[in-house]
Amino acid sequence: MDKHKETTVPSIRKLPSGRFNCQVRRKHLGSISRSFDTLHEAELWAAQQEAFGPASTSRTSTQTFRDIAYAYLARVLQGRPSQNEQRMRVERMSPHFPQPFASISKWDVNTYKTKRLSEVSGTTCRDELVLLNRLFKWAKRELLLELDNPCVDIALPPTSKPRSKVVTSEELTALLGKMTPVMREVVELAYETAMRRSEILKLTPSCLHLGERYLDVIDGKTGSRSVPLTTRAVELLRIAQERQDGRNARLYPLAAHSVSQALRRARRELGYSEDIRFHQLRHTRISVVARKGFNQAQIMMVSGHRDSRSVQRYTHLNVQDVIGLLD
Repeated sequence: MDKHKETTVPSIRKLPSGRFNCQVRRKHLGSISRSFDTLHEAELWAAQQEAFGPASTSRTSTQTFRDIAYAYLARVLQGRPSQNEQRMRVERMSPHFPQPFASISKWDVNTYKTKRLSEVSGTTCRDELVLLNRLFKWAKRELLLELDNPCVDIALPPTSKPRSKVVTSEELTALLGKMTPVMREVVELAYETAMRRSEILKLTPSCLHLGERYLDVIDGKTGSRSVPLTTRAVELLRIAQERQDGRNARLYPLAAHSVSQALRRARRELGYSEDIRFHQLRHTRISVVARKGFNQAQIMMVSGHRDSRSVQRYTHLNVQDVIGLLD
């Protein structure tokens, strides 16, 4: 039996606030504890503590890809919207790398790449290889493991052509008709504001300035910024605001993957294109703004981009859109 596991005992309890507190007691080392919004996050952290407490050299030599990946999820992605997406990616990849993490070779990685390219798109395979590369870098830097990165000499598959689908108002109405009221608000708000999913789900009443028709995004992908609001966006946010009791409670207490899943389910039920995804709502709003004749600085105010080159990937204009602005 692993001696380390004998001396690490996690316990999880639900707090009166609704959060989950996880305490890990270690023999001779005392206890540590943290609180989390969900039971899943608490269990993930407990598993990470069991696997990566005061580890011995022998323990380190047997850690697998899955062990390292779950440590990374718990320590680096804890609380981030991407955590669940990466967790599912780890579960897909784990069966392919059962050996000790330190013994994964570039031939193993290349074999995996070849196999996955016969099963999934180049973008999916690329994302998985990027995660593997990131794990090797992180394990060497943060866990102080003596590792050679086998991903260094592996060429990444090219990315797929960016989606250019613009969601029509008719498609949006049909999609909203297949969702719960709160999911409808989140999806329509994305359509109205060009905000990212993570930015919407982090909103609290203190972020809103509805009288002035703007809101604050705090610590978004490109930093903090102010987002101008359409009249419809203000209406949606007032509805969400009226549901809230506390000023710091999230307006939309939903899991990120649940929102994407709701849109995916509605899309499939209607038989719509796979190109209709949550992030495509952002593309659509930015394209609508561009077609209105906004200049680049104004478009970037709506989109939140810091680099004008990024805006070009999101604005889907055609010649007719330009002709209408010439005269």
